[in-house]
Amino acid sequence: MALLDVPAAVNDGVVIKEPITSPPPIGPGAFDSVPTTFIHDSKTNGTASSDESTDGATLATSANGLLDDHSETTKKTGHTRHVVPLINIPGYSVQRKLRVITIGAGFSGLMFAHKIRYEHPEMQNIVTNTIFEARSDVGGTWLVNTYPGVQCDVPSHIYAFPFDPNPDWDRFYSSGAEIHEYMVKTVKKWDLDRDVQLNTKVISVFWQQDLGQWKVIVECNGVQRDEYAEIVISAQGFLNAWNWPDIPGLGKFRGHKVHSANWDHSYDYSKKRIAIIGNGSSGIQILPKLAQLEDTDVLSIQRGPSWIVARMDPGKLLGKSDLGSNPEYTEEDKKLFRENPEALHQYRKKLIDSVNKAFKMFVKGSPENIDNQEFAAQQMAEKLNYDPELCAKLIPTWELGCRRVTPGSGYLESFLLPNVHLKQASIKEITEASIVTVDGEVYPVDVVVCATGFDVSHRPQYPVIGRDGVSLAAKWADEPESYLSVACPDFPNYFIFTGPNAVVGHGSLIEGLSWTADYMIKWLKKIANEDIRSVEPKQSAVDDFVTYGDEIHKTLTWTGQCRSWYKKNRVDGRVTATFPGSALLYKRMISDIRGEDWNIEYNSPNRFRFMGNGFTEYELDESNDLSWYVSK
Repeated sequence: MALLDVPAAVNDGVVIKEPITSPPPIGPGAFDSVPTTFIHDSKTNGTASSDESTDGATLATSANGLLDDHSETTKKTGHTRHVVPLINIPGYSVQRKLRVITIGAGFSGLMFAHKIRYEHPEMQNIVTNTIFEARSDVGGTWLVNTYPGVQCDVPSHIYAFPFDPNPDWDRFYSSGAEIHEYMVKTVKKWDLDRDVQLNTKVISVFWQQDLGQWKVIVECNGVQRDEYAEIVISAQGFLNAWNWPDIPGLGKFRGHKVHSANWDHSYDYSKKRIAIIGNGSSGIQILPKLAQLEDTDVLSIQRGPSWIVARMDPGKLLGKSDLGSNPEYTEEDKKLFRENPEALHQYRKKLIDSVNKAFKMFVKGSPENIDNQEFAAQQMAEKLNYDPELCAKLIPTWELGCRRVTPGSGYLESFLLPNVHLKQASIKEITEASIVTVDGEVYPVDVVVCATGFDVSHRPQYPVIGRDGVSLAAKWADEPESYLSVACPDFPNYFIFTGPNAVVGHGSLIEGLSWTADYMIKWLKKIANEDIRSVEPKQSAVDDFVTYGDEIHKTLTWTGQCRSWYKKNRVDGRVTATFPGSALLYKRMISDIRGEDWNIEYNSPNRFRFMGNGFTEYELDESNDLSWYVSK
């Protein structure tokens, strides 16, 4: 008998009708004699099933012998044994190509599209990817947010696709328009819009347990259709759904009202009395721009202050003298970065290194937090010209980092202007022509700007219905809980970018998206190569992650005494937005697939059926080195 010969009938639970000789007859018909059936052995009554052929009858006889041989072991262990059909393909071969539907064509969805085409080209044989984008262009939040002064509060050179750094950023912090222009240009350069369907809105997402697929209903040009996919990836981000604030009387206001996320560029805001409600990032950026318009009178209505501080010194990073908080890059800078990619690489590394080192600032009571808070307070006081009343109102007393820190170029200085006013109070109501605060003060206005942010509940804006009819919106109604921000129990094959407790408060968001995409790709490879039907995180794993996160967050400034979207716009309560640790800890955590935390359902009753005919594809090519692992 040759080295790979095995006796006919049964070998170790797998039925093989003929000996396998070496080399094996790989090709059509090689395994035709293997019956297409499996035998189920239960604790109480082993049964055999077969087709109606003679071979099937022979198999049943042999299999009954197997069940008799192992009946005692089976009773002791309680295990179910199967005799499965072999498949004439090498182990780890892709048995079916996965259909992936990605929802959203912002940074997340486009990053994933690039990964599977260029960084992991083997994925082209594993998946087909379709990106549904509800809007008329790519860009996500940078397509939607076009209000005056919109800019990113992350340095430009680390707020870029890692695969295509941009040497030509105009400033240290880029405007929203420049970021969107860069995204569109990059998409065209890499042909990433190949799989994007614009103006296609997702209406609902339903898990089909009998098919092991998601049914995704989409609408384009008023026509709905059904799409099916084994995998759904939510790449919508967490700042995509804006709503008018719930303020009594807002609907009856007769002046001009506008939301920061839906800016009306056709309206002339000059020579108007303008009230800006809110002082998050958008309100902080809008105020200086409106204050500069001709004959405007601007009122900032806010519940409390925000930390306004430049977290980095651009001049120091560029090896130059003081350049201010948001300097322009010179033509010499751009030329250097264009002609010397390594110089750009080292500069980007310096920026990210600085960001990663800053995590200690978010530890309550740490020297880094105390020192930075003192520095920030001094910097803010200086910009307010040490005006005692303004300093008392606009410099926070709660921990630096409790809310998102923003550079806020020109914001504080605007309050020194005669046409800019501050009111720190809640709003009682809005009348046809004025705003009334809870202390009874009345402010006549022509324009109401709602810089009140987004729905940060993480609940999807359309039905997402998982296993056994579970609604994701209902599951996350009170507290959104996830597995490492990327998945949720009861929602098989459903992956999420920037889900609950993602890397959004520290580190480079874009790098975090890249790491998350790599993690998803590991799962897609495993699902395809091992003939897996579905995967979802165990509820116990999510419970443990949430419990750990709640405890570690108690040591971090994100649980400080401020109202923050990190806590669903609460003063007290769980931190639901930020990862419980540093960006580098997140990277380490998702560098491993951690399959022990997941429930895995296979297409075959035997999880090892994907091992195929017992060979790897590599060794079947006789030109390959089959002893590559011998090192000495």
